[in-house]
This record gives sequence, structure tokens and C-alpha cells, in this order.
Amino acid sequence: MNWLMNNLLMQHPSRSDLLTTAMYWLVATPFILWTYVAEFGWARAEVGIAYTVLLDTAAVYLLVFGVLPGLLDSRQRSRALIWLLGFLLGSAILYHGGYGLLLGKDAVRWTLVALLSGLLLHAKSYGLLAVLLTGKRYFEIQRRVLQLQKAQAESELRSLKAQLDPHFLFNNLNVLRGLILEDPVAANEYLTRLAALYRFLIRHQNEDVVSLAEELQFANEYIYLLRHRFGSAYEFRQELPSPAVVAELLVVPGTLQLLLENAIKHNAGNEDEPLVINITATTTCLTVRHVRRPKRTSVDSAGTGLANLRERYRLLFGQEIQVETTPEVFVVTVPLLPLAHAPGLSANYQHFAHDYSDFRR
Repeated sequence: MNWLMNNLLMQHPSRSDLLTTAMYWLVATPFILWTYVAEFGWARAEVGIAYTVLLDTAAVYLLVFGVLPGLLDSRQRSRALIWLLGFLLGSAILYHGGYGLLLGKDAVRWTLVALLSGLLLHAKSYGLLAVLLTGKRYFEIQRRVLQLQKAQAESELRSLKAQLDPHFLFNNLNVLRGLILEDPVAANEYLTRLAALYRFLIRHQNEDVVSLAEELQFANEYIYLLRHRFGSAYEFRQELPSPAVVAELLVVPGTLQLLLENAIKHNAGNEDEPLVINITATTTCLTVRHVRRPKRTSVDSAGTGLANLRERYRLLFGQEIQVETTPEVFVVTVPLLPLAHAPGLSANYQHFAHDYSDFRR
């Protein structure tokens, strides 16, 4: 029972599902009611149509949102088959017995033939609504998967661009060349950090989420490179939960690198008055905040990085990132997902991909 309830909660009907159901009954009810009136009279017809609407709707929702998703999931298939058999038996009993009592049959005969007849007649009764809702959800799954694939493709392209960006690489190689001449020990450390940064990009370029601990480690490597490029023109401050908490939180990879890159790209800093960039995290969100100090020379930017990040969080976490911009400050807050709720991520993302692959089979 818990399995079925969890499935129903996860697959609960959307507003469009309810609207589709309402439109279906708005069209179908007059035709069904007319046949009932002709055969049983108004009084029994009204009771019969009410029973039809309730029974068929309940049957379709149980089948479409409870049993069928389990049948499509190989991990749940055995339990789903048991529930399917129970559904078929219950459907036959409620149809045969319910209409027998409501429409005034003297005696309801509980024979195998009668139950099979009730099962087939009930399937015919709710079949069209079931097909409508199942088809609707199939196309919704396709649409969501295609949206996610598009966002992932954009993210992968951005990751590849970050890895191969000639300006980024050129600037860091210039710093490295200077360090080799002036301080070979520092140059070795710089090269190690640069390699670690690229290793992170390559390792996580195809992943949807990483732990906040890994993301912060990556950000620290990036900050190290920035400090060698800009000296003390930019100051980075972090206010974070304990390491144990940080390790249990999930974030989209590259989030901090993108937000720090944007801050430095659009805002000026100098050693006399460094631009302070604050990185704070709680158990629910990660925030990057800094005062606005626009550079004198405008920077070309299409805004695709932040837009892509917003779309990935919406599709993967089902939440929006928050951007606060005023003449004084610029703040971006992104949601964090607890590691314990990682199955929730699967329900929001991997579930669609899994269903899509099963439909394609």
C-alpha cells in the first residue's frame, strides 16, 4: 500500500490532467446519461451517471498515476503486477456489483463469466479517458526530456568552452610564465592548481550535480588563480556551515566559477579598495554577493551563462535561482539540495529519462 501511495504522490495529476478529465466528462456525460434515461428512467440514470463518473475517474487515475508507472520501472514491476491484478479484480467487482445494485437488478450473480464481463465492460467505459491521459503524459515526458537534453547540451558546450577558452588559458599561461622566471616554487604550485581546476572540469562535465564540498574546492582553485592574476584587487570571503554539512549538500557543477567570473568580468577592483565578493551558504541555499562597481569600459555579454544556470536549476531541482540587482549590490542565490533528498532529484529528472527510454522500447 505504501508503494502505491508513494507512486500516486509522485505522479499526482497536474492541473492540465484535471482539466482534461473535466472536459472529457463534459462531453461524454450527455451521451451516457441519455442511454441510461432511455433504459432505466431519470431517477436511476442520475445515480448511475454519478457512479460512472466517480468509478471511471478513480479507476483511470489509479491505473495511469499509480500502476502503469510501476510497470514501466523494472525495479517496481513485480509489485506493480500484483497491484494490476488487484485493480482488475476490484474493477470487475465494483462495475458488476455496483451497477447491479444501483440500476435495480433483483439479484447480482457472482460468476466468473459475470466478473469477466464486468471487467471488459468497465475497461470499455473508462478506456477513452485512460488513453487520453496516458497519451498526454507521454508527450509531456517527451517535452520535458527534450528540454532537459537541450539544457544539458548547452551546459556541456559551455563547459567545453571554459576548458578551451583561449583568453582564459592565455591569461593563466602568462601568469605561469612570469612565475617561472621569478619564483619557480610558486610556479609549481600555480601549475598544480591550474591542473586541478581543469581536472575538475573534465571529471564533472557530464554530471548534473556535485557536492557543495567539491564545488567549493573547485572555487578555491579558481580563486587562487584569480589572486595571482589580479593581486589583492578582489577579496573573497566565505561564510559556510561545518564541513560535515557542506559534504551533504548538492549543487550544479560550475555554479561558483560562473558567478565569480561574472563578478570580476563586470566589476572593477583595485588594491587600494578591493572589491569584496562574499560567498555564503546555509543548509538550503548558496549566495554570492558583491557591491556593484561597473568597469569604465563596458564588457560585451549575452547573459547566456546565468540564463543557462537558471534553466538547469529549474529542470534539475524544480526551483528558481534568485537574482537581486540594485544600483548598489548584485546578489545571486541558488538552491541547495540535501544529499538525503537525492531520490527527489531522480523523481524530477531521472524519472523522466527512465520513462522516456521505456516508452521508446
